[in-house]
Amino acid sequence: MTVPHRPNWSSLGQDVSAGLLVALIGIPQCLAYAMLAGVPPMYGLSTAIVAGGLAALLGRSHRVTVGPTNTTGLIVLASLTPYAGHPDQLLPAMAILTLLAGAWRLVIVIARAERIFNFIPEAVMLGFATGAACLIAWMQIDDLLGQPQQGVRTAWAQAMALGRLDWAAVDYLGVGLGVTALVGVLLGRRLWPRSPVALIMLLLTTLVTVLLPEPFKAGLVLLGESALITNGWPTGAWPALDPQLWGSLLVPALAIALIGSLELIVTLRTNREMHYLTPELRAQGIANMVAALASAFPASASLTRSALLKLGNAHSRLAPFLAAVVLLPVLLFGGDWIAQIPLGVIAGLLIATAWTMLDQPGIRRLWIGNRQTRLLFGMTLASTLIIPFHHAILVGVGLSVGLFLWQTSQAHLRWFGRDRDDLLFDLPATGEPDPSLHDGRLYLQVSGSLYFAAAKTLSGQVQQALPAGCRHLMIDLTHAHQLRISAVFALQEIVDHCQAAGLEVEIGGVDNAFVELCRRCGVQLPFADWTLQRQVIRS
Repeated sequence: MTVPHRPNWSSLGQDVSAGLLVALIGIPQCLAYAMLAGVPPMYGLSTAIVAGGLAALLGRSHRVTVGPTNTTGLIVLASLTPYAGHPDQLLPAMAILTLLAGAWRLVIVIARAERIFNFIPEAVMLGFATGAACLIAWMQIDDLLGQPQQGVRTAWAQAMALGRLDWAAVDYLGVGLGVTALVGVLLGRRLWPRSPVALIMLLLTTLVTVLLPEPFKAGLVLLGESALITNGWPTGAWPALDPQLWGSLLVPALAIALIGSLELIVTLRTNREMHYLTPELRAQGIANMVAALASAFPASASLTRSALLKLGNAHSRLAPFLAAVVLLPVLLFGGDWIAQIPLGVIAGLLIATAWTMLDQPGIRRLWIGNRQTRLLFGMTLASTLIIPFHHAILVGVGLSVGLFLWQTSQAHLRWFGRDRDDLLFDLPATGEPDPSLHDGRLYLQVSGSLYFAAAKTLSGQVQQALPAGCRHLMIDLTHAHQLRISAVFALQEIVDHCQAAGLEVEIGGVDNAFVELCRRCGVQLPFADWTLQRQVIRS
């Protein structure tokens, strides 16, 4: 195991520069993701400071930074929207959600349930990311037009809300500034990937807003007009003691923990630091639980800002810690400047973020795969757009686990015949084979698990797929595993069926342990000392 990096004087400069880079780029992201989550933008900074700082102190990886993220923001939005019209409930609900999101991570660590993420295939993860990107961009259209809508949680609800807009009151200056920020970020990422392009565009568009004469700014919607912007630490609340409120937020908090863990896994895999998964999950769990008491909403590992730590060549956890600390003066004294940011610019930055989330080469590679992969991707993508995001995540995880169970509930059967040159050839699973190509002796290769459900369905699989004309069936179990008592009785059922139909049966490729198990069960099977071997020939 790699020893955690500690700061030293030779690497201190690189840690400081990497931390500053993450903090500067994190300013517009934290503001935007808080708006995406349906809370005032200043809470994005407090979340990055508290959760990000604590996770940096308690974690092990020097290339993971924690704070607001776009996917987490979508779940927070869907979870807190019912309380948006009740200020006395909104902050307590946010505290409960953050506390539960941290607690679920600790439950995963304590139960050693990290292996559940191995069941989630790439198609589902890519479907999440693609659906989240589409949803983020679509949900910003009303803000870009200068007419933010309240209570919108799904893509369909956003479409209905856009149909009710007053198109005569569109903020065209805000649209222009937002599109400028969007195009500037996309071009800047391509031309100057090491520069804080998002922050530069935020500063430039805000400066243009400040310098424009008043007549030209008529109708321009600023952050200070659409959200509560103040200097100093934002107002918080303790978690309420309402059991019904806790129950309503339990599932969304689990969804946040799951998607946050997936984001962490992607970051750790990229940096070859998967051995840090458990301590990082523990650190994020504790950080979120503490942040719940400090005016913060749920935080997760940020893919983009974590990548910047690697880009800045960070050497120790000092870098992500500095990235959190540098935001403190911005939160305490930068409210007047943040209030002057056009709402359309934040929308443009979020749309740019959504565009960068689209893994177009990955989608193309996945789409040319098999039908099952396309189905998983399409169903996950559709669910993120149709139902609330936290439910979509659970649907995707359920589909993944269900697919795994379905695939392992049936053994794989492969049929072979033997031609006149004594060479084996593939046979279709059903149908009448050509009698001129075999002597009535057929070979069945059984591979995969023969445990529980797979053993119970084996006899039916063989009986249904047994080719007509077979007189002698030779079953090879060399590639079968988990041969337990259930497999013994499944094979006995197959033998009994074949013998009743006048077929001879031989079973090869088993070890002495299975033969002994059959003897103890009182079952006599026609074992033979052979294994199925195929000769490789050049066509």
